[in-house]
Amino acid sequence: MASDEKRKSGFATASLVLGIIGLCTSFIPIVNNISFVLALLAVIFGIVSLIKKASKGMAVAGIVISVIAIIAVVNVQKALSDAIDTAVDDFNNSVDTMSGENTDEILANDLDVTIGDFSATEDAYSLTDTELPVTVKNKSSETKSFDVQIEAVDENGSRLATDYIYANSLNAGQSQEFKLFEYVESDKLEAMKTATFKIVEVSMY
Repeated sequence: MASDEKRKSGFATASLVLGIIGLCTSFIPIVNNISFVLALLAVIFGIVSLIKKASKGMAVAGIVISVIAIIAVVNVQKALSDAIDTAVDDFNNSVDTMSGENTDEILANDLDVTIGDFSATEDAYSLTDTELPVTVKNKSSETKSFDVQIEAVDENGSRLATDYIYANSLNAGQSQEFKLFEYVESDKLEAMKTATFKIVEVSMY
């Protein structure tokens, strides 16, 4: 009879011990996978002890602690999963920002690009000087660097030429002026005079 009582109370003791271990380790990422199993076993042992009507107080304590441990494990793992998802999203967004995939977003939030009028003038040596004035302004609140690709297209939508802006370390609110398309092939010069200039891609660092 004493042996049966000892066996019955053993379930309650195991429930309490496993529950405490599970609770103490429930806040440790990865390790808390084992904590979850221990807490689950503790609940089972506690229920068995209650069914056998032995060490009720210890069994109830083991079950309560184990349930708290299980809840803690679930919350910690959810928080870890959310943090990983956020980190992955931030990384992907950074890659897209640097690769030009977020051009529209950058133009909406971080950079103003003002494209002037293309000009072509002949100098004293009958050489034609060409330029397209472009001003960029960092409208974000942090120092940023930008790469801007601008292309010239004719009235049929065909690309005539492409040029680039490299604006390095623009302070918040700072502007910088550039001259693009200073070297135009002679056979494209007339078409460039009536070309449409548009932003193709913007990268931000």
